[in-house]
Amino acid sequence: MELQTVSQVSKTFGISARMLRYYEQKGLVKSLRKEGYSYRVYDDENIKRLQQIVLLRKLQIPIKQICVILDNPDAATAIDIFKKNLSELQNEITALETIKSALEIFVTKIEEMAAIRLNLNFLTDDSVMKLAESLSLIQKNVKENKTMNELSKASENLDKLKEKYVRVVKLPPVTVARVVSAERNTPDDPWKSYTVSKDIMDKFIKETDLIKIKPDFKYYGFGHDPYGVMVTIPEDLEVHAPLTKSVHPGGLFAAYTNGLEYHDDWKILEAWVENSEDYEWESCEVRLEEYFNPRNLYGMKKDIEYYDFLLPIKEI
Repeated sequence: MELQTVSQVSKTFGISARMLRYYEQKGLVKSLRKEGYSYRVYDDENIKRLQQIVLLRKLQIPIKQICVILDNPDAATAIDIFKKNLSELQNEITALETIKSALEIFVTKIEEMAAIRLNLNFLTDDSVMKLAESLSLIQKNVKENKTMNELSKASENLDKLKEKYVRVVKLPPVTVARVVSAERNTPDDPWKSYTVSKDIMDKFIKETDLIKIKPDFKYYGFGHDPYGVMVTIPEDLEVHAPLTKSVHPGGLFAAYTNGLEYHDDWKILEAWVENSEDYEWESCEVRLEEYFNPRNLYGMKKDIEYYDFLLPIKEI
């Protein structure tokens, strides 16, 4: 086989030049410089490697595992990795079948009731309510006698689907007022420093009438033991201790939205970055939590409804 250029290889395998550079950065393939030729080229050995990589990626094998497979001549290593991925796929299939079976029962029952009463009253029918309650005891109602353990696995595996809702956002540089409490978190009160920081910030927002002078201000939580908070402010606004004034550089972030209940959303973002072929974690930057509509903090509602987890990233 003749030496092939980046564009030829890209066209042959249906992958971008950027992805080829990424594979090279990971040490999976190597391009060559042919004497008297200005373009990078790939020889037979590396083209065969690319064929293997493309096949493994189509089987949804992560890049890190591909590196292990291709750099390890021991067949047992590849077998172990394939078995692990097969097990994960089977768990996902089982999870989806469990949910599908429950939904089929629910839809069938609703259709039966709707055929009798052509209005929405059937949603409050006793039998329908009992069916909804029975979903918490799914092993007694789902086809093929699915167990609660299987449903639990379904919930765990379906969490992986959340990664599909991760998005990339670019925050512009902004002037901020920030505060980090001197209080440290304790086992009895793991959010102590955040609570104290928030109280200080609340006082600042009210005293400066920030809601009026900057109605589009943004409110962020950040850090880890002690936690702090910061808000965007007008450039000419004065800030006094214990708050500090600075310019947040902004940048690229992987974002995931959730409600008030704190789940493992950082793990979702970390897994997304781990599996990304375009981005990696920017470890020198601070991760943020952006609270939606911070005006609710000082209005009729007692608490914030939703917030974004923001993990700093950079392009590979």
